[in-house]
Amino acid sequence: MPPEVTAVITTHVRPLHVHEAVASLRAETHRDLEIVIVDDGGDFAGAGADLRIVRGESRGVAYARNAGLAAARGTFIIFLDDDDVALPHRIATLLRAARRSGAALCFGMTRRVVGRAPATLDAVPTHIVSDGPVSFSDVLTCNPHVNAVLARTELLRAIGGFDAEASHFDDWSAWLRIADRHPRVWSVSDVVAEWRLHDRGLSAQLLHIRAMKARLVALFDRLESRVSKDNARAVAIARRVVLANEITTYDDYVHAMARMRDALPHGRPRERQTLAAG
Repeated sequence: MPPEVTAVITTHVRPLHVHEAVASLRAETHRDLEIVIVDDGGDFAGAGADLRIVRGESRGVAYARNAGLAAARGTFIIFLDDDDVALPHRIATLLRAARRSGAALCFGMTRRVVGRAPATLDAVPTHIVSDGPVSFSDVLTCNPHVNAVLARTELLRAIGGFDAEASHFDDWSAWLRIADRHPRVWSVSDVVAEWRLHDRGLSAQLLHIRAMKARLVALFDRLESRVSKDNARAVAIARRVVLANEITTYDDYVHAMARMRDALPHGRPRERQTLAAG
């Protein structure tokens, strides 16, 4: 019988990191689980009946995530970057919400830590501060972190998976295309994963070259023609917000969008305060 959930870890020549990620998955309380590691250009050798290894082609994280999606046998799918950590209740919490709501996509909150140090940064910011349904515009206002998102596998496949052309935002593009096609997306206020930041990581590179603004505009340019007319209007507003503000980091974008939240179409009447959850 296929597992209920497939957990995909993508890794690129970081065997020491991936072992810790695997350990965090095996510590999760939900047990009906298979683990798929997409080894994107390395020679990782794992062990365990619950673990399968898929060899990637060193084409980047979007291709690696799509390889994991193609290999998945579970009804639901969840991802974990190789140097990040799933908290023990992550899958159980999101799966319970997905079952009850019938949501195509369910996401929780992610806290940020600096490497393996105990010190934490502010959590990934979001204006969503309670459990419940969210709209396309909510997902547009703040990107659910990939490590905290549970999706229905066939629905993620149906929208084409991760967008390799949406540089740095292949996951956000996928969540938005799901939210455009399916009316039920659900948020959970629990912190379910840790996002570990490194000086040499992709987010740090974007900050150093001040590329965040250009990457956001490029994402919205791609999305506008791929979503419904009403949601395309919301995407156009988001582009204008990016162009009109000083956007150096992802947090800058979230805070700028929170100020414009009531101007977005089809917003739900929820608490609109920008909050660092966790």
